[in-house]
Amino acid sequence: MPLASEMTSADTRAMAHGMAWRLGLLAIVLGLCGGRAAHAATSIELAPCTLPDVARPARCGSLRVPENPDAPHGRQLSIGIAVVPAIERKHDDPIVLLMGGPGESAISAASGYVQQFASLLQDRDLLLVDQRGTGRSGALHCDLAATRDPGVRLKDLFPLDAVEACEQRLRKNADLSQYIYARFADDLEQVRRGLGYGPLNLFAGSYGTRAEQVYLRAYPRSVRTAYVGSVVPVDVATPITMARTAQSALDQLFQDCAADAACSAAFPNFKDEFRDVIAMLDAGTVRVPVPGHDGTWTLHRGRVAEWLRSMLYHPDDAATLPWTIHRAYQGDWSTMADGIVAKESDPDFSFGLLFAITCSEDIPFIREAEVEPQSRGTFLGDDRVRQQQAACRPWPRATLPAGYREPVHSSVPSLFVTGDHDGGTPLWFTPRVMAGFSQAVQVVAKGQGHTDWNPCVATLYEQLVRSGSIARLHPSTCPSVPLPPFKTT
Repeated sequence: MPLASEMTSADTRAMAHGMAWRLGLLAIVLGLCGGRAAHAATSIELAPCTLPDVARPARCGSLRVPENPDAPHGRQLSIGIAVVPAIERKHDDPIVLLMGGPGESAISAASGYVQQFASLLQDRDLLLVDQRGTGRSGALHCDLAATRDPGVRLKDLFPLDAVEACEQRLRKNADLSQYIYARFADDLEQVRRGLGYGPLNLFAGSYGTRAEQVYLRAYPRSVRTAYVGSVVPVDVATPITMARTAQSALDQLFQDCAADAACSAAFPNFKDEFRDVIAMLDAGTVRVPVPGHDGTWTLHRGRVAEWLRSMLYHPDDAATLPWTIHRAYQGDWSTMADGIVAKESDPDFSFGLLFAITCSEDIPFIREAEVEPQSRGTFLGDDRVRQQQAACRPWPRATLPAGYREPVHSSVPSLFVTGDHDGGTPLWFTPRVMAGFSQAVQVVAKGQGHTDWNPCVATLYEQLVRSGSIARLHPSTCPSVPLPPFKTT
């Protein structure tokens, strides 16, 4: 519910016109609620800058905030900010990216979104704020691929030695319990006020939608519209759902291949071959050579299953799996093994933030009694849950605010988009979250995967932002997107 003491959009416009002192007085007199960021705003100075692969001019800066709000004079964090200004700014309601992972940098992702929002950015800004623990905001980097031991790389998604070493290194300069989404929500609100913006147009995908829900609850009057793509609920411990979700995506792939003339002709036994490939991995008899290393190494079922799960996020990747499985069935495991061993840590991704968030917001809420039923009969099994539980043991657990995991209620006009070929977030997540949104519409994007974007969704989103309303959004008009052709040779 909105709190009477929260700052309104009129307050922020007043601040933008040089009335910050009134806002500070209001904070003192009313004791602004809705989050720790509710203090007199600190004006933020931006300077011209260049963003990677972005031709348009940008402006960059930072905001200093306490790492721990309960210790305001303790260690400070610099929150990285970038703005791609409108061609002709007519509105004070920027589009704000809330990235997923957790661990992705908004500023590093600027290029694709500048193109994606080209029309909207004619008259409103794009605001990029690196979440604390990512990018330019004290990135919590963990190089989990640092080991060159292929035996480890072919076995563990989260090598425990690397995870423990990273936690020990990071904790020397960071309180790792201060990086949950509630802290980011407060940071974002301070940025909004410091730049003098009115209510924001939030654009979130995957885990970024959890940040979105947390911000919506804390600062409902600071949001004008919300795009919610491939939603992650605040009250679901997501690793527990991964096995069943991936299995559903695989079952859909079996059906798609059987219904496709080229795929069914090339791989008539795709489902049986997949079963046999998993059985070979279960037996522990698959050994593969690794370039640069002598001998052969065991390829483990759990690591392969996680790689397969990641390939089911998007139809383009999934369309290669019948061919990959067939090659493995015939004894050529190189596509899987080389892909796993060659993968290096993304320099723009902060695994430390992934652990800081999931080890506080997800893993502690997995009940042991639900692990086996949720993984039974799936190709992924319980490996991902067990790997993440083990990785979280050395990680500090944050204290979540009261009611943090309760469903969010909002009256903000919102567009929910769900891909029906998404191997990462299941379809049932969306109605679970939408139940608390009184002004929301849903698009089930046919033929689309995790956080995928298409022209119809783009049109609906532009209508949402320009009107600030869902009244004229008609998601049923979105056509199915043809699935990509299957790789057969």
